[in-house]
Amino acid sequence: MNATTDNDSHDGAESVDWAALVPEGGERVPGLLAELARDDTALSDLHDLIRFPAPGHLAAPRAADRLVDIACADDTAATDRWRPLSLLLELVSGQPEDRLPQPRDLGQWRDEVAWAASTDAEKVREQYRAWAEEAADEQHYHRMRNRLAVMEQPDGAAILQAELDTYEAVLARVPDLVALLKGGANRGGMDRAGEWVSYLLAFLPDDSERIASEITGASHVLLAKDLRPAQQAPTSLREAMSGGLDSGEPLPAELFALGLVADPADIDTTVGLTHQMAAGNLYNSFAASVALVLIHGERTPREALRRIGRGGGTSMGYEGLFNESWPHCGGRSPQVLGFLALGRAGDRARRLRLDILPGLIKGEADSRALVTGVGLEIVLGPRTKGYSAEDHAHAEYDEATLTVLWAIAELPASAWEDEEFTGTLAAWALPENAEEFRALVGVEDEEEPEEEAVEAPPAAPQAPVQGGLFGRLFGGGR
Repeated sequence: MNATTDNDSHDGAESVDWAALVPEGGERVPGLLAELARDDTALSDLHDLIRFPAPGHLAAPRAADRLVDIACADDTAATDRWRPLSLLLELVSGQPEDRLPQPRDLGQWRDEVAWAASTDAEKVREQYRAWAEEAADEQHYHRMRNRLAVMEQPDGAAILQAELDTYEAVLARVPDLVALLKGGANRGGMDRAGEWVSYLLAFLPDDSERIASEITGASHVLLAKDLRPAQQAPTSLREAMSGGLDSGEPLPAELFALGLVADPADIDTTVGLTHQMAAGNLYNSFAASVALVLIHGERTPREALRRIGRGGGTSMGYEGLFNESWPHCGGRSPQVLGFLALGRAGDRARRLRLDILPGLIKGEADSRALVTGVGLEIVLGPRTKGYSAEDHAHAEYDEATLTVLWAIAELPASAWEDEEFTGTLAAWALPENAEEFRALVGVEDEEEPEEEAVEAPPAAPQAPVQGGLFGRLFGGGR
């Protein structure tokens, strides 16, 4: 699998002045990189040092090349490749709400960073505040707010530049990364490299044609079962027990990635996903249905929407099915990412998103403000529409609006202590006080609802569950 390794370009970790790039703990970076493939603690510590938007993110562009080398090296065990790949995923998509439902335009991104680097920092901050206030939708609002938070740090413009440079460094290594889609060792068993690299590739849409071609070529996703070649039997008991033989079946994570990179004009991929949607495997059917919605947007076949809704009604529910094919990154659960991404279909997916939303508002405390804002945007329009308290006092809400408002009204007291959540309500001129809100929407304030315990996403097999990075890494494809 030999990665394209040029010691001067990719493998020169020892020549980098890590201490200058990482203000606290930079001297540890070379040792952590050396231990990363085999050590969960090294993974967690390195993430904390160079994650976005920590000050140490200035080192991320140089570290990214080394991480790709580690993931692709022949001497890295197939079962260890997930560690560098998972860190690359966090570096590329640390704030996924910036990237969903619509990907960033790379040209505009470059222009924006160049402007921020060449303009007085306070003027940049003022502009980001204005852009946030004028944002046409929640995705742009959060993107501008996240940019403002970075610019409020020392060296904020340099950190924004490092984020772009990291993306471009990983994008340049797509030819090496796609090799991890192939081979039984990467596609079979636990902690599959093919799964983790699919998550990563999905967030690199600027090489979408190559990525989509490599994914469809790595499995039988383009062929119905009755057209596929006979499956090769295991050549040994050890191979059979290890799960290392490639069955040819597409991984759910590959279907997720196709949803974000495939071209709507690629008829072969659409037909292949349709075969997967109706093939009888619940997980792949759900993942393929979501992929078709993301690819075709407002022109999505109605059957895809129906199958997603039917999957949500199974014992697995939306949470379990999104967990199987979507990643957990940037502090957002697979289900939250899926909910955001379905916005690509606009009104076509409106009813479906409103079906998913109440469970997210109730159960996803860390993303509650984000999900609430998107939900209010779906039923009331953008926060810039200019609602007033009087408008709500005389409003006759339709069923869809009441679905969102009642879900909010039923939240426990702890939710109303979250300033980001109450600030989101205020953006639509809704009451920030629980009692006033419930009175407005006609929910009786009888008994304080208890916060329900929500199970954490399942940990990856053979990896210890820890705080920090590990709490965000695992939740998809298990």
